[in-house]
Amino acid sequence: MAFKKEWRQALQAGPKPGVEGAWSGTWKSDVNGHHGRLRAVVGPVKNAEGDHNFRYHATWANIISGSYLAEHRVKPAKDKSGSTFTGQHDMPGWAGGRYTYCGTVKGDEFSACYQCSMDKGTFTMKRVR
Repeated sequence: MAFKKEWRQALQAGPKPGVEGAWSGTWKSDVNGHHGRLRAVVGPVKNAEGDHNFRYHATWANIISGSYLAEHRVKPAKDKSGSTFTGQHDMPGWAGGRYTYCGTVKGDEFSACYQCSMDKGTFTMKRVR
């Protein structure tokens, strides 16, 4: 329920600068080839360290879906072309346990990698306008 509400609010607010706002695209496992639709709502900066809440909603096999919240630390890219982020969150052991993330946002492009005990892969999204 939280994701749907945040998604609607992000769409109504329109595009934001930096990493904030609504993103849509896909995820893909490098281990088993599984893939699906992925959406995210990135909230405003929470503190001086650059932490943001990233609320993700993913589908698997077009029939199963789920949402989760992960905190990511966002910093300006070294080349000043956008932002980089890192983060982690814990899922149940049967779902892979601790997931770690790293990625970049450049303009309207969001590219990230994820890894856990049983999987690793990529997220590719575009800013929703």
